[in-house]
Amino acid sequence: MDSPTQVADRPGVFWPCATLVALVAFFGFHGTGGESVDLWFQAIFWNGSAWLIPKDSGFFHALAYNGPKVLIIIWAVFLVLAAALPAYFPAWLGRRRALYLLACMAIVPVVCTQLRSITHMATPSDLAMYGVPSGFPHLLLFDAKPPGYPSHAFPAGHASGGFALLSIYFAWAEFRPRRLGLALMGAFGGWMGFYQIARGEHFISHTLVTAAIAWVICVGLARMIRPASSLSCSAS
Repeated sequence: MDSPTQVADRPGVFWPCATLVALVAFFGFHGTGGESVDLWFQAIFWNGSAWLIPKDSGFFHALAYNGPKVLIIIWAVFLVLAAALPAYFPAWLGRRRALYLLACMAIVPVVCTQLRSITHMATPSDLAMYGVPSGFPHLLLFDAKPPGYPSHAFPAGHASGGFALLSIYFAWAEFRPRRLGLALMGAFGGWMGFYQIARGEHFISHTLVTAAIAWVICVGLARMIRPASSLSCSAS
């Protein structure tokens, strides 16, 4: 029987990839019901003239935008120090684990941001259906886009930083509390994503696909870097 560390070193890739493909297909094509889900969920936060959270709401911006970013930066600085000076940090962290976490935190947001130049998707705040003068029509991922159509919405950029922290689950996958970490980091990314939805900056599909992309990347890097092995090579 495989040991917990062996299993943690090679998490399966089928379900993350299958989930990503399924979400893209569901929300990207007409006739699947994905568009209805997007519009139904978005209607929860739109009263016909304004979004649930105003764009100039300083309190919510600090709570769900700047605040989480500051926490992520602090965590990243801690990991950089742990990777550079492993002898000064506890053995349960280790250089390999710190490098894995840093790689996920860097690659997930970069991939999500760069994909926008390919997907060409608009935010709800760009669309005529939400009261924007001279706004754009609501188009799906695989629809042909007219010249000048916005391209800054899909995947979600802000939430990608939070969902990159799903890597914590794979970094300590051999420990029982890992599921608590998975739930907390999923909630953290979801909180960042739902804030953007509530102010008209994203659809729910944007956030769900971002979470799936983060899952795929975290699994792929875990198989490459094998962070669970850092207990046996914490100063490697």
